[in-house]
Amino acid sequence: MKSSNIWRLLKILLMVCRYDRIKAKRIADELEISTRQIYRDINCLKYAGVPIYSDRNGYSVASTFFMPKISLNLLEVITLILFLNSIKSQKGTPYLYTLNTVSEKIINLLPGDLKRKIMESNYNGIVDFGLETKIDYKKIEDVFKCINSAQLEKKSILIKYYSIERKKENERIVDPYALKFRFGVWYMIGYCSLRKCIRTFRIDRIKNIKMLDKSFSVPADFSLDKYLSGSWGIKKGKKYKVKLKFNPQIAEFISEVTWHPSQKLKHGNNGSLYAEYEITGLDEIERWILGFGADVEVIEPEKLRKDIACEINKLRRVYS
Repeated sequence: MKSSNIWRLLKILLMVCRYDRIKAKRIADELEISTRQIYRDINCLKYAGVPIYSDRNGYSVASTFFMPKISLNLLEVITLILFLNSIKSQKGTPYLYTLNTVSEKIINLLPGDLKRKIMESNYNGIVDFGLETKIDYKKIEDVFKCINSAQLEKKSILIKYYSIERKKENERIVDPYALKFRFGVWYMIGYCSLRKCIRTFRIDRIKNIKMLDKSFSVPADFSLDKYLSGSWGIKKGKKYKVKLKFNPQIAEFISEVTWHPSQKLKHGNNGSLYAEYEITGLDEIERWILGFGADVEVIEPEKLRKDIACEINKLRRVYS
């Protein structure tokens, strides 16, 4: 059996063990697979001897059933501890305290010899997962906790949000669908009652927050990856096809990295590199392009060429 299938079966088993009753559709929605596949996997678990029962309210396991202990080797434990320790930079977020507790529980459950190796060796600092925040979330810890609770309980929130584009605050009711950590900043994605659509909010720009008694459900067709697909970073906008020409000096550097899923590269005769991207919105890619200075030229769209030229003229006035 493929490892991906084994992990899927384990996830289903963990979900069934977690709830008194859970329906196939809910499992399928969380794992983003078909209910038919869930039925096949449940039967597979039954054949393996797992006492899973079903009725009109969903699936459950016998109260006498216990999950077997999971055996971890030294490398697996170290990797897990290193990742959990990297969350320490997420001060002010709800995840810091929870994962610190998880880390301690994992260490305490280890066999004596393995626990001793972990405790006697200093593995901190040998791996950095790059989870440092650019914002001091400790100052808005209550805001973050409220969003996290509302998301878990599927409750709408009333927020006062500062719009940096309009330079003003306004109130709106938001259904918090998902959270996204990008470029060292946390974002909330959810349905905005003011704009009547799904919007992206920077959590540090939320000035006041209140969880409401109003419940919401995430649309079945909502996917965070799908929602953000096309964006260069986190922003959404109009669709554009961007064509760039990089000088030979940085052509190799650019070709070493997949900067966007839509990336298409073509080498020129003189060592230059042509890159194409299909993205939504131009603000974020414009800042990225400016970082390469004269080593890159925008071929299209014309709007982006003009925006870059305008920014260059501003820079010329600053340094004249």
